[in-house]
Amino acid sequence: MPRNVREWLPAEHLCWKVLDVVEHLDLSAFEDSYRGDGQGGMAYPPASLVALLLYCYSKGVRSSRRIEQACWDDVGCRVITANRRVDHSTVARFVRRHRAALNSLFIQVLSLCGRHGLVDLSAVAVDGSPMEANASRDANQRLQRLEETISQCESEIHALLEDALAHARKAEADGWARGDREDACDDWPRLSRLCDRLTRARLARDRLHERAMPSPTEIRIKVEAAERMVARAEKRLAVETAAHQEKLQKYESRAREDRAAGRRGANGRPPVSMDHKTVLVRQRTRLEKARAWLERARTPRPVPSPEARACLSDPDSRLVLGKRGGYLQGYNIQIVCARRQFLLAIEAHDNPSDRTALVPMVHKTQHNHQAAGLSGEIQLWLADSGYASADAFKALADLPLLVSVTSEAHQAGFPAKRQQAPTGQQDMADRLATPTGRAQYRQRSALVEPGFAQLFQRFGRHLNYRGRQAVDTEIKLLGTVHNLNKLISHTPRRHS
Repeated sequence: MPRNVREWLPAEHLCWKVLDVVEHLDLSAFEDSYRGDGQGGMAYPPASLVALLLYCYSKGVRSSRRIEQACWDDVGCRVITANRRVDHSTVARFVRRHRAALNSLFIQVLSLCGRHGLVDLSAVAVDGSPMEANASRDANQRLQRLEETISQCESEIHALLEDALAHARKAEADGWARGDREDACDDWPRLSRLCDRLTRARLARDRLHERAMPSPTEIRIKVEAAERMVARAEKRLAVETAAHQEKLQKYESRAREDRAAGRRGANGRPPVSMDHKTVLVRQRTRLEKARAWLERARTPRPVPSPEARACLSDPDSRLVLGKRGGYLQGYNIQIVCARRQFLLAIEAHDNPSDRTALVPMVHKTQHNHQAAGLSGEIQLWLADSGYASADAFKALADLPLLVSVTSEAHQAGFPAKRQQAPTGQQDMADRLATPTGRAQYRQRSALVEPGFAQLFQRFGRHLNYRGRQAVDTEIKLLGTVHNLNKLISHTPRRHS
């Protein structure tokens, strides 16, 4: 074998292509985070670690320990790292430290694809699919159980700190004898585990309250209903007040006429005052209740359901419907695909349902489109029936959007049982009922379904990291590598 490791690989090897792409990336966000005064230990060049991540992810190697092992027995990794062994802790710390910079690589690679003329914006499709989180379904707990866990952890931590304080006071009073040091028990690992469990339990409790918060659409609907109730109560109170005020005025007028004619007491019992009139008291009470309801609708307080659960190991993950039936602990991954399955956006949606994901994904795609400097505008947006929502259609009324609102097979033009479009979605149904609409909608599955198939075939359906921010970085890396391999496969081979 040649002595130079770089001579072990042919010119068309994936390693060289990844290094060529990394040379065109702006890595200043990585480099600016390191000290430039010469203090501290030497760090690996960011370009080397970025290339190592992209190369290993392209081969389906995502675990930091497997990346460390690849630096031993993979010639491509040896070339990228200059024949150095990168420790798995270094890889994990690099990913954790540079999450924002790693997320930006998705835009940069998408921009490179656009400059090569590979991104066709004539039609894009939105779809979602679950990915398994690095968490167990059995770790889900209800709010009451979470409160008990928090209380138990707090009491145990308090007891450990009290024991440590008592031991420190005893040692300070008696002197640090050798026997005291030997008798002292090391509870710091247990304290660390308790603090970590307490943090995750509190975060899970917070997630339950956040998920119990109604959506902006629900808040708007409730506020509008409460405002109508307040308006009716005010109108009713005004009518009853005016009627009783007129009755009081008539009584005073008749009383003055009787007194003027010398007929005292001939006018009968006087009407009840404004403050004690039963109808007015009832209407004022009703108005106060309506205003209180309006205030609660404007500032809702989340009240988790007794059956709601949150995962203690990864509070940001949720129970989502699996592709093969049943439920799994995971995330709802949303992608936007152009032709040839180039990804314009990839995000982790908080809600297991796709219904509320359409507007955020469209806005994120428009942001990526502008940030990557892609030429031209998106000509057609496609989504399946899971995204059908009257509010989404209203918010995206200015876009060329086609979303199935009835039977999926019927919308594609195949024989199927016809269904009625829900309220507020008839315009979309009419648009899809035309021959042009049906022909355009048939492109949806060919655009986005192979995108998920390629992602899962290369990377699998399991996530390695925990927490929303870490998962967001991980799936951004998956999307970056997906587009990177599309770019590499369309790049002319390098000649030696």
